[in-house]
Amino acid sequence: IAVLTEWDEFKDYDWKRIYDGMKKPAFVFDGRHLLNETELTEIGFKVYTIGKETTK
Repeated sequence: IAVLTEWDEFKDYDWKRIYDGMKKPAFVFDGRHLLNETELTEIGFKVYTIGKETTK
């Protein structure tokens, strides 16, 4: 999933339900630093925040 807008409605999605319906590994690319990376990682997503330096 690529989130490339700052629309707040993406914050309210049922990310657990979305994750459960996806093939694994499930990726989220956050282009606006909008989503809660910790929450999504705990659900099981592999999260990449575009434009943010990684330490991995």
